[in-house]
Order: sequence, then structure tokens, then C-alpha cells
Amino acid sequence: MFAAWIDKRNVAAAKAAGKPYAGAALAFAWDDKPGGTLEAATIARDNSCECCRIAVAFAGPGKPVAMFRNIFDGGIRDHATITFSGDGKPGPLYRVSDDDAKIDACPHQGPSLAIGSDGTYHATWFALGRKLRGVYYAHSQDGGKTFSEPMRIGDLNTQTSRPYVLAAGGEVYLAYKSFDGEKTSVELMTSRDAGRTWSEPRTIATTANVSDHPLLIAYRTTAYLSWLTIKEGYRLIPLEPQS
Repeated sequence: MFAAWIDKRNVAAAKAAGKPYAGAALAFAWDDKPGGTLEAATIARDNSCECCRIAVAFAGPGKPVAMFRNIFDGGIRDHATITFSGDGKPGPLYRVSDDDAKIDACPHQGPSLAIGSDGTYHATWFALGRKLRGVYYAHSQDGGKTFSEPMRIGDLNTQTSRPYVLAAGGEVYLAYKSFDGEKTSVELMTSRDAGRTWSEPRTIATTANVSDHPLLIAYRTTAYLSWLTIKEGYRLIPLEPQS
């Protein structure tokens, strides 16, 4: 088992010493021995965003990849990945996109990450930068070292948020929320060529009330949308890829 979380122990230590410390840290721990006990926590990276959720996917057995909003030099909060090696140690930090998000606060929208059977990294995120704003997708075919040109997701005339990506059975599924001022929809796009081209978005669920974030899961050969809304309740909707 691999666990990763946002950790503030170094924030407390810096505060006690009267030193500045931006954001929080990305911490991790393993449990790979009998007994079900996590090893001692280790800080993989200081100065990460203090609220945005962390996305985790596996590039292979014992090789988790964490995608998170890092704080780069100058207080730029852009997304990055760290791939852990087979010996359980964090590898280099690689930037996903140059959004140029200069903000001393947390946007409260973390990324999503999936890794296909061919090793392609698929990333989605919310950008609030000086270069990019909105919801984006990109892929990497070299272990996260470089990513494709970000692809803008959603209709510019609606509020688009909470993108989620899943790679399963040779397909890539990308879902996101869209609000047109009256109803919220979950839109779905699919790719059959590792994210190089995508189908047109199609609506797979709607609600006129409060809703949770859409999640994608897979069981055997079928992908599903997992979505909870106040009015309709919980729905688990099977998905079909679309050319």
C-alpha cells in the first residue's frame, strides 16, 4: 500500500523557528510488509499547495506517480508530477504545464491522473494562471518528463470544472462538470489513440440541484461514472467509448 497526503509538520517547525514556509508539503509512506503498519512518513517535496487534492496513479507494480499543485520559484502554483522508483524513493519533479499561476492561496481544485497500459500519463487540471485559465488535459509519453500542449476542455460559454480522467481497456475517458446557469451536466469525451484525438463531448448525466464531483472507475472491462446529486441520489452509470 502507498499513501500520500498534504503534510504541515515542516510548516510548524518553520513557524517555531521564525522562518517563512510557503504552502505545505507532499508526504508519503509505504506498507509493503506483513502486519498492516505504515512505515514512518517521509517528505517527498516541500512547498506544495496546502489544500488541492493529490492525484495518484501507478506506472507499474510498486511505481506510484503523484500529481499535485507545486509551489515553484516566485510563488507560482502550477502542477507537477513525481514518479516513485522501484525502491520506494521519490524521483525528480517534472512540471506538467506552465500556467503561471501566481497566487498566495489555494484554488481548491486538485488534478486527476491516469496511466494507460502503454505507459502514457494522462493529466487533467484546473488552471488559474496568467497564461492559462480553465480546465485542461495533456499527456506524456516519456514518464512525465514532458507533456503535450495543453488542450482546453469544455464550452467557453459555460462554467467547466472538476475534470477526471481514467485509462482502462485501451480507452481513455475524460469527464467534467458543466454548468449553463440552470443545470449541471457531466460531459464525457473518449480517446482510442492514447489521448492524441478525442470524441466530441456528450452529456451522460444532469441535475438541477447540488452535486458532488464526478468520478470515473473501472471494473473488469467496463468504465463507470460515479456521481452523487441531491435530487437524483447516487448513480453508477456504465460508459461506452465513442469515436
